[in-house]
Amino acid sequence: MSIEVTGLNKKFGDFVALDDVNVTIPTGQLTALLGPSGGGKSTLLRIIAGLEKGDTGTVNIEGVNATNLPAQKRNVGFVFQHYAVFKHMTVAKNVAFGLEIRKRPKDEIAHRVDELLKLVHLSQFAHRLPSQLSGGQRQRMALARALAVEPSVLLLDEPFGALDAKVRKELRDWLRRLHDDVHVTTVFVTHDQEEAMEVADEIVVINEGRVEQVGTPDQLYDEPANDFVMSFLGEVTHLGGVSLRPHDIDLETQPLLAGAVEGSVSRMVRIGFEVRLHVLTVDGDEVSVIITRTHARSLGLEEGSTVYLTPAAGATVIPRMAAVG
Repeated sequence: MSIEVTGLNKKFGDFVALDDVNVTIPTGQLTALLGPSGGGKSTLLRIIAGLEKGDTGTVNIEGVNATNLPAQKRNVGFVFQHYAVFKHMTVAKNVAFGLEIRKRPKDEIAHRVDELLKLVHLSQFAHRLPSQLSGGQRQRMALARALAVEPSVLLLDEPFGALDAKVRKELRDWLRRLHDDVHVTTVFVTHDQEEAMEVADEIVVINEGRVEQVGTPDQLYDEPANDFVMSFLGEVTHLGGVSLRPHDIDLETQPLLAGAVEGSVSRMVRIGFEVRLHVLTVDGDEVSVIITRTHARSLGLEEGSTVYLTPAAGATVIPRMAAVG
């Protein structure tokens, strides 16, 4: 395994940032640390990098106990949200920096810089200053600089957080392709569920300093360990004592199935091909339901319509008593 974190605890004063964290990250995989702001994911990443020290616990990188090693001896590349570029250096000089301080031969540096700039599609900007690049280009430059020293692990702390939505989407597609090309073990922090689901091989969900669940995007979405994971990875509603997703509810205008919950449509909102319904049940619950526009039309639905709700076959459901606060 590339990274093994065991029994890690970290406090800042009275604030518990990490609480007995145990995580194993396989070699060559792209892993997301996902969770709400303040949940501990960036603290975990910084401890792996050697930029923070845990109070207790161990960090092993590529089979070496790195718990007490300084950052520069861990062979990790680190990319921050806010680039941390050398503004007075050209793009090429920024990428070459780590190699130059390691006193690599000049021809080796030139070859590696040329190779990396091609990889991140910045060859034509080699002699520009960072201020002459777009935000997305600066972030690609920062990634090239981190990769220049051939780290065993690449750590990214919300790398696309400062960019607008369109550029974020383009860069996360690019990061996935880049990872497939270079196969370096990569760990990135994000609070964006879609980003993690789209890019990562595996996701570590962290909340209030604890690991809630580790799994593939499909495992977390289809088999959430608890109500927090389920609600953090997608919209959730409640029906008849269980939590489930609004699109996993069968809705009919007749009680066709045993156990169907009766209600009336209190609100209808059409968004493209979807119709989002708020249904007030006879038990006093308000349930969110998502159906297709075609289905809504076929049923002749309108506000005030009486409907009957049941969990769809194969739906992921969690008893509400299992919810965590």
